[in-house]
Order: sequence, then C-alpha cells, then structure tokens
Amino acid sequence: MHNAAHRVSRLIHLTRASGDLAPDHALAAAGTLLEARPLTPGLAALGAGLVRHAAIFDPFNRDTIRLATDMHRTIGHPPMEDWLTQARTLNDTEPLPEPMAPPDTDSADPDALLDYIRAQPANAYRYPVLLRVWQSGMRGPLLGGIKAVASSESGPLAGPTLAWGAYGAGEPELAEQLLDHAVPSFAGLNLRARMAMDRDDRAQAGLFLRASLEMEPFQPAAIELLAELGHPMAKPDAASQTHICLYSWNKPDLLARTAASLAATDLGPARVTILNNGTTVCSPQELEDRVRAAAPGLTPEFVHLPVNVGAPAARNWLLSLPEVRRARHVAFLDDDVLLPAHWLSRYAATLERFPKATAVGAKCVNQDVRTIQYAFRAFQEIGERKIRLTANAPTLMDMGQFDAARPSLTVMGCCHLFHMERLSALGVPGFDVCFSPSQVDDIEHDLQIWKAGGQVIYDGGVEVVHLQDTGGARTRAGVAQAYANHYKMEHRFDLAELTRMDHAVTRADRDGFLDALDAVLPTLDGPAGAFWRMMRPLLASARDDRAADRRA
Repeated sequence: MHNAAHRVSRLIHLTRASGDLAPDHALAAAGTLLEARPLTPGLAALGAGLVRHAAIFDPFNRDTIRLATDMHRTIGHPPMEDWLTQARTLNDTEPLPEPMAPPDTDSADPDALLDYIRAQPANAYRYPVLLRVWQSGMRGPLLGGIKAVASSESGPLAGPTLAWGAYGAGEPELAEQLLDHAVPSFAGLNLRARMAMDRDDRAQAGLFLRASLEMEPFQPAAIELLAELGHPMAKPDAASQTHICLYSWNKPDLLARTAASLAATDLGPARVTILNNGTTVCSPQELEDRVRAAAPGLTPEFVHLPVNVGAPAARNWLLSLPEVRRARHVAFLDDDVLLPAHWLSRYAATLERFPKATAVGAKCVNQDVRTIQYAFRAFQEIGERKIRLTANAPTLMDMGQFDAARPSLTVMGCCHLFHMERLSALGVPGFDVCFSPSQVDDIEHDLQIWKAGGQVIYDGGVEVVHLQDTGGARTRAGVAQAYANHYKMEHRFDLAELTRMDHAVTRADRDGFLDALDAVLPTLDGPAGAFWRMMRPLLASARDDRAADRRA
C-alpha cells in the first residue's frame, strides 16, 4: 500500500497543481500507474481516469480514442460509453488534411493563424493551433477559429472546450450555443457550474458539479468547489471592518478606471484611501478630479506625497495611518485592476474559513480573453541562498481548474486582503523598503507570513482583471531591478527556514484537499463515490508517511 499511496498522492497533487494534465502527460502517467505490480484497484481506477482525460481534451487524436476504447473494455466506466461511440463515429467523418505547414504560433500574424485554421479542414491539425491562439489571448482569431472548428462535422467533440474559450472571450451566448450542440462531457458540465456561480446560483452550480463528478470522478478541482459551496458566505458586517488602500504613480487614467471598478463592487461602509506616490504627469488636484469623475459614488481620502517613495514604503505609509491601523481587515489594490462585485465579501469569508489565514489573494486574468495571468505559487527548488518559484500561471487556459481557495506560498499582490489582528499577533514585519521601488516585496512579505506561522490563501473565486501583465515587456533596468530584488530575497532566508516554509505550505495544501474530500464524500454516490472511497485511504496513508518522515 505504501508505494500505491505515494503514487496516487503524487498524481493528485500534480493534477491539482497543473489544473488538468496535458493529454500526453496524462497518458504517460497512466502508463506508469497501469504497469505497476501489483496493480491495485486504486491505481487501475486512477490510470483509467487519466486515459479518459487525455481523450476528452484531445478528441481528434484517433490513437488516443482507440486507447481509451481499449481501456474502457478492460476497466469500464458507463458514463464514457456514449462519448467514445460518438468520438469514433465523428472522427471517421474527418476529411483528409491539406498539405500545408502550420504557422509558427509564437511569431505569426493573428490573421495568418486564423487563415490556417479556416483553410485546414482536418481538426486533428488545426485544433492544436486554435488552442495556442487561445493561450496567446488573441480574441478575434480565437472566436473565428472556434466558429470554424465548431461548424465542422466532428466539431461537437471539442464543443465543451470551445465553449470555455468563448466564455473567457466574453461571449456567453456563443458559449451556451456551443454547449447545447456539443457531445456532452464533464468539461461542459463544469462550465455550466461556472455560469451558475457567476449568476450567484449556488444550488444550481452544485447540481452541475455533482453531475460532472459522476461523468468523470477524477476531478480534484470539482471536489474542492463542491466543498466550498457548503461554506457560508461572509458576515454582513465584513465591509465595516475593512479599509481599502491604493497607491499610484503616474497612471491617472488607469487609477480612474480602477476606482470606477471599485465603486461598482459591494463595498458597503468600507473606507478607501488613495496614496498619490509622487505623480508628475498631473497635479494632485487633477488626479483627485479624475478619480471622482470616474467614480462619483466613491468617497476616498487622498494622501499626496511629493516624491515616489516606492511600493513597499507606500504600503507601510498607508498602514501607519491611524484610521487604517484601526481596521480589522486591510486591502491593498494596484492602480490597474478590475474587480468582481463580490470580491470583498468573498475574501472576508475565506479569511474566516481558514483560521490561520493572514493574507488572501486573487486569481488574476488578462483582459480581452481572460487567460490566467497569475494564480498560486510554490517553491520549485530551494537551497542555501537559492529560491526558485513555480510559474505565475500553471496553465493559461481557464477552464475552472483554479476556482477554489487553497493555501499558497505566495499570491499576486495586486489585490491583497490582510487580517490585521493575526498579522500583528504573529509579529510579521512590514514591507521591506530594500525592495524599492517595486518587485518581489509582496512575495517576500508572503514568505514572512509563512515563516511566522501564518498562512497565505489563494482564492480563485475572486477573479481580478490585471490590466498590465507583470510578465510583459519591460526595460532592461526593470528586469535588472527584478533580478536584484530576487537576489536580496534569497539572502533573507536560510535553507532551514525555507524548508520549514515548504513543509508548512505542502502540509496545509494537502490537508485542505483532504478536508474538502471528507466534506463531500458522504454525499457522493455512484462512480464518483466509489472512486474517491478508493482514493481516500491512500491519500491519508501518504500524508501519515510524510509526517513520520519529518519526525524522523
């Protein structure tokens, strides 16, 4: 059981970290599991689930469909029967490919990509190009490509995935049409659950998630989302205990847009203070006028500094204000974000749900096509004076994989909410001015929270549009500043401290998933209940083994 438990635990952890394994990775992992001897029921069930995932997300790959069909004959999963039948039938209608080389998706003009998708009739060849277009966030080519693939005879096989792309591009009606004509899969049910959540229909969302899990049990993200639906929303007085702080330098137009977005959210009596960090492109009065014109319902206080003191000092300045120090919760917003209406109440509920939570941050997405810009992060590699972090975004395509809340080493600093009582009780230091003017200061502060015994929580239920991509083009000086600040952070913590943080984050994250599973499992019947009742003791065994290893 020891080896089986660790294999299962690792695969579930990797799937949660990446959202869904890419089809080739899923098949490779399935092969490793299914070749294990002895082949336990849990390993067989998980391996079969990975093969089904590969087929659903690569629906025009005939080899994968054949493999999934063979697997189905050996380890049957009745909800997959109809999908496989239609996949074989529809792929038989696929036309021969045109002998044309696909364009380089990294350098080709958007129109050239769309031209290829329209000219290449074989979905097996043009579908991968369409996915790369989605990842690049090119809205026009994405929507044009979606319509081209969807209108083909075999297109309904990819309908649920295409519908997610359309929904992310701001076309909910097109997404609905694609779902209505798609070959049903768990991915489509997950999108219907997201749509219900966006309408604040939690009951309907729960029904769709349960149906999705019956169709495909191996969905850790659906387990976490379903568990979240059982938690109460925020207390009505959450906003009255919150002070919202913004700081800005030389971005009056973006600040005004952010203020307008903030004013349209459910703020209640929360107070707002804006620190003008030495803006030179307009006068202080002009800055105030622009903000008030864009957000007439907002009544912020302004602090005007004569020079730019940098992001860490600006945050500390705001935290030193008496009215901010009296708040139970303090939010920091960048001056280039668009917020969902419920962000503050959702954050407050998340802080209450996690007793050790000291800070919470959002899922950050790009504008136009809402690809993922920044989610949760962990250590990828640590050593003496060495810190390497996982990527900002595990994947770019948002298909609901990262919509739940979970512990994270660090989160994006553009929309942070802090629990001030816990922050003070832990003795977490302020933002370090050695990282001025910006870059890495928010990451280092999150690490200080974990070092002190607190937790940072990523809340994917708060989706924030970050208008300026932090990974976009920067000047040589800006890149040098980022590298220099990362070097400073590496010398702030020794290896023992980093190791303790790593263990704490991993333990909190995996325990959180087990808690979610325990909350949902008694309510699951059918294939989903049978699958996760096999997985539960394996996950617990792996957790206990890790704890014993740490004690040794």
